[in-house]
Amino acid sequence: MNKTILSTTGTPLNQQDSSSCGGYIALGMVGNKFAVFSLLNKQVQFLSPSDLKEMNLKALFGALWCELHYNEFDAKKEEVVFNHKRLATDILSACQAAGPYSETAERRVGVWKMSDGQLVVNGRQLWRADGTVLEHGIHEGRVYPVSGDVGFDLSTPMATREDVNQVLAAFNSPQWIHPMAGEIVLGFFGMSLVSTALRRRPHVLMTGPAACGKSTVLEYVRWLLGSLAYGCTGPQTMAAFYQSLAGTSKVVVNDEFEADPGKKGCKDTFEVARMSYSLQEGDEGIVRGTVTGKSKSYRFYSPFIAAGISPGKMEPADLTRWVILEAKGKPQGEKLTEAQAREFGPRLARLFISRWNVFQASEDVVRHCILSLGGDGRMADTVGTLLASYWAFVSESPATEEDAKFLVSMLGIEERIAVHQVSDELQCLEALTSRVLPFKVVDGAALVTRHLSIAQAIEMVCKDPTGQPELVMRLAQMGLRVALAKGKWSLYVVNSPMHQELRKLFAGTKWATGGWSVVLRRLPGGEESTQRIGAGLGAAKVTVVDVPEHLLLAGNEDDMLLAA
Repeated sequence: MNKTILSTTGTPLNQQDSSSCGGYIALGMVGNKFAVFSLLNKQVQFLSPSDLKEMNLKALFGALWCELHYNEFDAKKEEVVFNHKRLATDILSACQAAGPYSETAERRVGVWKMSDGQLVVNGRQLWRADGTVLEHGIHEGRVYPVSGDVGFDLSTPMATREDVNQVLAAFNSPQWIHPMAGEIVLGFFGMSLVSTALRRRPHVLMTGPAACGKSTVLEYVRWLLGSLAYGCTGPQTMAAFYQSLAGTSKVVVNDEFEADPGKKGCKDTFEVARMSYSLQEGDEGIVRGTVTGKSKSYRFYSPFIAAGISPGKMEPADLTRWVILEAKGKPQGEKLTEAQAREFGPRLARLFISRWNVFQASEDVVRHCILSLGGDGRMADTVGTLLASYWAFVSESPATEEDAKFLVSMLGIEERIAVHQVSDELQCLEALTSRVLPFKVVDGAALVTRHLSIAQAIEMVCKDPTGQPELVMRLAQMGLRVALAKGKWSLYVVNSPMHQELRKLFAGTKWATGGWSVVLRRLPGGEESTQRIGAGLGAAKVTVVDVPEHLLLAGNEDDMLLAA
């Protein structure tokens, strides 16, 4: 196969000209170091003044190139010498003229999107799906250094339909409770290959009892990905992610992951996964200080696929970024050996790269379908990306509207929509109204003490607005008020995070130290106001929300008129 190799200037590269092999391109300054791209080893070098020594410069930029461009006749020594001081001065001057340099300009090993919307693969070679081989270097203002192997190249044969079906059958070997679970895993594999080229990178969590096959599927994914996989066991520390994943496109394949946001390792894992979901190239990511006084940026583009017996409790922000697949019983059906998986992986990757346009067009159609059925944008990003990725493996043509409707209906979109509707504001309201406390209530002619939830207390006030004065007074002491205004029942909650009674009500939740007012204002009817919470109490800043409908009695018009 004849390959056209283009240089960084877009002209054919003459590899036979040995005298041109070497040199550098000045990139800029990083603190007091000089960032240069070596045209000899095709890597970015950060040089301090002490690194600008004769033999080091020859090693980095090529001995022949240095002699060709910087050998001079020394009249005093009466011989030709390498003027490394002149080269060092040229490097210093060029880097200072280029200005500050950021590592965000580097595109290391992985698959990236160029300005024309097509993919470029940075591995042992730098190549595009149309057969063009580029020279490692600077293209469109981005630096493509030699930094590793993706495991496939232009010479890799594409997977056949039989290969795809065999892998899909192996992914479907567990007894999945959720429909199309195997297809979701296959879609994850395709999406993870091009993760750095995507706006969103959804994650997958497989859960189920011991020996149900989830770890086996996870192992298949790791074998298929080859060098692009970062295999680990259990929640990882932030330091491990910094050192192993920062700036790479590796896929986190995490077994024995028991999701518990209360543990630091798990919290760190969720934090990196949350960032990886939507981090864009120009973003700095996590910025940390160093002992030298200079900040360092850590950027993550890694999709996560994990398996564990207990899915744990995820925060709403995580629930919408992860697709949870549950299995039961013993696995059945097809199995893959490690040799088969490592053979299929590069072929599948080559097939997916060639169908990038199919994926993009299908993603738009599937997203629109999910949105039209009541799903939100986040759900369309998470589920739609995986379904479109799966479609690119099984079809040479983009999905039509009918294809998208079939995929979405097979997935069971209603259940997914219900999962994505869990939100921080609903959890905050639930945390508040589910608290059970003793209240004095009027029962006939007697005043009795009963243990009620806040929700039950609100319901009693709505049912009999004037008949429970003790209950109303106790709610006011807690920073709460229930009132009829503008023809609807509203709940007033004091904003101040210093309100001791409210802090007790939110104890043990993430709103224990405040912040409930901002979150509750996202609920229907949510707004900020200044109101008196109770008799004898001064005006205070409050958050007003509609009382949930299930706490109101249908047809209670007489009580509403009485309350008014």
